Amino acid sequence: MRNSIYILGFLVASLSLFSCEKVIDIEFNDSDALIVIEGELTDDPANPQTITISKTTDFQTTNDQLFVSGAVVLITDDAGNSVFLSEASPGKYQTTTLAGVPGRTYNLTVTYDGKTYTSACKMPVRTTVDSLSILKSLGFGGEINRSVVPHFQDPAGKGNYYRARMYINGDFIESFIYDDEFLDGNYNTQGLQSFNKAIKKFDTVDVQFMNVDEKVHFYFESLEANSSGPGGGVASPANPKSNIQGGALGYFSAHASQFQTIISD
Repeated sequence: MRNSIYILGFLVASLSLFSCEKVIDIEFNDSDALIVIEGELTDDPANPQTITISKTTDFQTTNDQLFVSGAVVLITDDAGNSVFLSEASPGKYQTTTLAGVPGRTYNLTVTYDGKTYTSACKMPVRTTVDSLSILKSLGFGGEINRSVVPHFQDPAGKGNYYRARMYINGDFIESFIYDDEFLDGNYNTQGLQSFNKAIKKFDTVDVQFMNVDEKVHFYFESLEANSSGPGGGVASPANPKSNIQGGALGYFSAHASQFQTIISD
């Protein structure tokens, strides 16, 4: 199904389903140093499961990150499996002995400096992406705008949540977060268009497609909301809605993951 679709008219409506997850500077409420946990566990056995832990100083004045060493990181599941993650590099904890299984619930426990942070996340069932295609449109001035369409069948019943990461020629470009509010039970033909870098002819475009749970979706949705105001911020920013308990920022996502590649024409 790898084909190109050529459409006249400026492509704006193609992003009606997709909320762009931007790289942003966030002004958090809490001026104290906070622990930030960013954890991802996938069903891909070829790559290590990774939890990154850092400490961020005053969010009002700096976004510098100090990676946290010496934490104890444990992942368990509802099937009785458990594994401690090793510190592969400062602040990066990994394991290659655990591959996620859709339908299972995974529990993350991080202990550092006398405090414990926990999170639970159920890995959703995979929604298979059949293929990618390039969607083209004529923009103002006659230039060609390109977006990437992940072709997949959304399961019937609302409550399916998706993330996608886009890479162009091997470089990470942008992430997207969306749900099936207007897609429920239908076949997706809407495109992902990056506003950070245009897709050009002959570019190699990789898309990592993820099924995420509701709390992870809301975390990234609230992260996006913090960049909605003038200058990329809001008048009264709030901390993103983390799914981690104990006072840490960040997220823990157990998700089904898959990659697709296409060369743009």
